Amino acid sequence: MCASVCPSQALFFGTREQIEQLRPMSVPMNRFQFGRQAISTRVFMMMPRRLVEQRPYVDVTEAMDDRPRTRAIPLTPSGDDDPFAEVQI
Repeated sequence: MCASVCPSQALFFGTREQIEQLRPMSVPMNRFQFGRQAISTRVFMMMPRRLVEQRPYVDVTEAMDDRPRTRAIPLTPSGDDDPFAEVQI
């Protein structure tokens, strides 16, 4: 149900053949690297084919160190001690 009502179509429920037709430049990936530990899940992420050819897994630890892209909006808390304070954009 979630996939059928997702407004951004970020979720997909269907066959591997269907997603390959919809996203020919991407490959489903379910291998993740956390430091020295590698895991496989039943949940797949679509990754650009050229990146998967370079590295057959998603390095989660490395992605945590990435700086936000220029289009990202940095959020700074407006109150020092109030965890529920509004954020400023």
